[in-house]
Amino acid sequence: MQGEIALVTGSTSGIGKAVAVEFAAEGARVVVTGRDAARGAAVVDTVTAAGGDARFVVADLSDRQACDGLVAATIEHFGGLTVLVNNAVATTLGRDAPVAELDDAYWEDALRVNLTAPMWLCRAAVPAMIAAGHGAIVNVSSRQAQKPSRGMAGYTASKGGLEALTRAIAVDYARHNIRCNTISPGYVWNERRDAKITPKRREQIEAMHLTRVGVARDIAYAAVYLASAEAEYLTGINLELDGGSSNARAARLG
Repeated sequence: MQGEIALVTGSTSGIGKAVAVEFAAEGARVVVTGRDAARGAAVVDTVTAAGGDARFVVADLSDRQACDGLVAATIEHFGGLTVLVNNAVATTLGRDAPVAELDDAYWEDALRVNLTAPMWLCRAAVPAMIAAGHGAIVNVSSRQAQKPSRGMAGYTASKGGLEALTRAIAVDYARHNIRCNTISPGYVWNERRDAKITPKRREQIEAMHLTRVGVARDIAYAAVYLASAEAEYLTGINLELDGGSSNARAARLG
């Protein structure tokens, strides 16, 4: 990814952080963004300590002007933008629900952060990619969009919309050498969410997978590939990256 200029949303922790670090390791210049300046600075320090080039820009992606400003800041600092990873996500903890119980506020938040913000960012980024002569957009969805768990109607719908947006962008901008793809991770270990996981629950999660439970770097490796020239034949796809968990139920039931 030498010479690429990447903006990775939700990159102060978890999957987004891993993506930013791997992009920088592969030669891209990277803008890290989120709402926590201290965590953002720590990611930048990690990148620069390894010889990479990164900067942090604070942004609340529920605000359209912040999304436009984030793209503008990337272009101003690095002179362009060729890769966009939409990874930031609205929290579901204690807020999502079955549709008959769904709160309007959460529904609006989920759509705004998980679907509308990526649209705003793509809208702002595409002209810069056209000017550069190429571009790659990677949208991070979820296996929930294909096989939802109970009680997650808002999150599931917003991620399904993101996958549809991916296909529309792929069709509209292929003539400009801009590709757009989705990654749908399965269960990925998260140090904050899983800090107090019980041994029994850990065993249940591990049993869902044919290989192993995912870690953030697994998603980062896939994002590097989809954003790189090696993937120039791929656009409009959804990469289901779940350690075989989508097949594991059938395997267990024999």
